Amino acid sequence: MSDVCRDLLRLLDSEKHYDTLLCVGEEGGHTKEFRVHSPILCARSTYFAAAVNEKWATKEDNKYILNKPNVTPAAMDFILRYLYGGVVDFTSQRASVLFDVLIATDELELLSLLNDVQQHMIEKKDEFLSDNPVKILRKIWLHEAFVPLRNVCIDIVCKQPSILFDGDEFCDMPESILVHFLQRDDMDVPEIVIWRRTLEWGLARNHELAAKSNISSWTKEDFVTLEKTLHQCLRHIRYHNFELKEFCENVMPYKKLLPKDIRNDIIYYYTPETSTPQWKPRVGTKDCDSFIIKRTQLELISSWIDKNKYFARNRFRYELLLRGTRDGFDSTTFHNLCDYKGATLIVCKPSSSNAVIGGYNPLNWTSNSGTYGNTNKSFLFHIKDIDDLDSAQFSRVGNITYAVYYDASYGPCFGNTGRDLCANDTSWTSGSNYYAGIGIPNSFTVQEYEVFKVIS
Repeated sequence: MSDVCRDLLRLLDSEKHYDTLLCVGEEGGHTKEFRVHSPILCARSTYFAAAVNEKWATKEDNKYILNKPNVTPAAMDFILRYLYGGVVDFTSQRASVLFDVLIATDELELLSLLNDVQQHMIEKKDEFLSDNPVKILRKIWLHEAFVPLRNVCIDIVCKQPSILFDGDEFCDMPESILVHFLQRDDMDVPEIVIWRRTLEWGLARNHELAAKSNISSWTKEDFVTLEKTLHQCLRHIRYHNFELKEFCENVMPYKKLLPKDIRNDIIYYYTPETSTPQWKPRVGTKDCDSFIIKRTQLELISSWIDKNKYFARNRFRYELLLRGTRDGFDSTTFHNLCDYKGATLIVCKPSSSNAVIGGYNPLNWTSNSGTYGNTNKSFLFHIKDIDDLDSAQFSRVGNITYAVYYDASYGPCFGNTGRDLCANDTSWTSGSNYYAGIGIPNSFTVQEYEVFKVIS
């Protein structure tokens, strides 16, 4: 730092010879008065020059008085040290202070400082943005100067949509932000969640409707009111991403909200041998490459893998490693294609039922016969009817010492010597030893089975 800068900072700290009283902070909150010098401020900031020359500031006893209630004291202190001494010390500042500085620099027309602060926050995004990017978006959304930071926040939300859709402040979201995310193709979240939360957002703006718990009591005017609120949102729901049961139970009761052209597209989609609707799929709702299991079942299984939140259902990707009818059901094929691939999901289709049976192994499979994989995260599952999620059951391992069993002569095996679930070509056996009984038959033949690498 030059001697001139040091001297100017000493002048700022001394508060001597000041001609301007800068009052910052909201009344009733944390406020502070800075005794500053208009020649320095005017030389360094076009905003302050305009405030003085165009008489935005009042003048009393030959002193300028300028009120900035929307700038925090900590942010103004940082800015003044930049104006007087060129000091930019990001490392010693809390994230909240730097964000306040960023907002203030836009109003005070300090473009150079704005760019420096914005770039620092982007470079340190894990520190500054990961906790509450939605809150930041709400403050910077309409500011063109913050487009780079806005794009980073959008990217974080698209990759972790629970930040937005599971947030307590979702219903306070400005319409323009909500519509932007509804338009995105890369948002990894089930459409049923988007639909439910969008309805909640609309109802939060119509309290009299929210108070009517039974939709059957709604009048035509009630639907018209809600449609006006949701008009921009309704055209960006991907209605073809619903399972038919989801659609019937969740969308059909609100069909009067939907414009005629959307209703026609829905009819075309859910009627066989008709034209393709206008909606594009979202990345996060694609089905995996499976002949056995559907997206909704995978979402449920994903929630068993990660027990934290509903959005674990769409957190994982499933990469097909083996399909019995394509690659073979023998143990050699299994170990050649699936050993040392990390966490895997096993699913099979019994020949004599509409069930799906399988298990999850968070460890590597190996061909080290007679050895075990120890983990408390493995589980078996039994979906008795593939078309009825309520028929699904799962069981975590009770004794981690015998979670998974390795044997070159068999396919995937769970439990002590594979007694809880064991694959031997197309003949599979099961028992209730170290996993609780969930109705899996003691022996059954499979017509298909698949192994997926689970990627988080």
